[in-house]
Amino acid sequence: MATTLRGGAAVSGAAGCAPGDVAVCAAPHLFRASGAGRLDDEGRLAVLSVDTLASLLELSGVESLVDLGSGTGFYTNRLAERTTGLVYAVEVQPQMLKRHLEGGAPPNVRLVQADFRLLPLPEASVDRALSVYAYHEAPDIVWLQQVAKVLKPGGRFVIVDWRRSHGAVEHGPPMDLRATWEEVVEALTPHFSHVEGRDLDRFLFVAIGVK
Repeated sequence: MATTLRGGAAVSGAAGCAPGDVAVCAAPHLFRASGAGRLDDEGRLAVLSVDTLASLLELSGVESLVDLGSGTGFYTNRLAERTTGLVYAVEVQPQMLKRHLEGGAPPNVRLVQADFRLLPLPEASVDRALSVYAYHEAPDIVWLQQVAKVLKPGGRFVIVDWRRSHGAVEHGPPMDLRATWEEVVEALTPHFSHVEGRDLDRFLFVAIGVK
């Protein structure tokens, strides 16, 4: 059973990764919880700001949001302060969620332990979806269909990840794990009515699907 943590209480959710059995569902190249401290480094904002994400998501201040691969909640919490809607922090690793919970979160954040491929959210229930630095960790692209299912009509899905470019080797995962925005747009196309993408800078790309 997936687990949703609300203010320290564990509540059963839909089927997903079993607690403590991360290896079954997680990709072998998943960013490990042992390095979670790096995810809380404020220097990350110099590479990708909250303003940039809020703009890409087109947040007006009332939308619900699901953050896929939320880690310790670095971006989740900051974006939750930009909206009155519920914000779901979906993370497969219980250790990451524990750190997020212990660090605190805005009252509109819900922590959810789940595999991307088995999102424990109702169909057409959220306005926005976000994946920051998680696309390259996913074991396959089946999860994109799951994201499309939980988005409301007109919902917006934003993916930001590391460019597969030899000019971007200073940061991010190994080059063979990366994608181009063109490849991600192609993967999104069967599930969304409108797709687009571009390079954000020398390190990052963005791909967007609108349901």
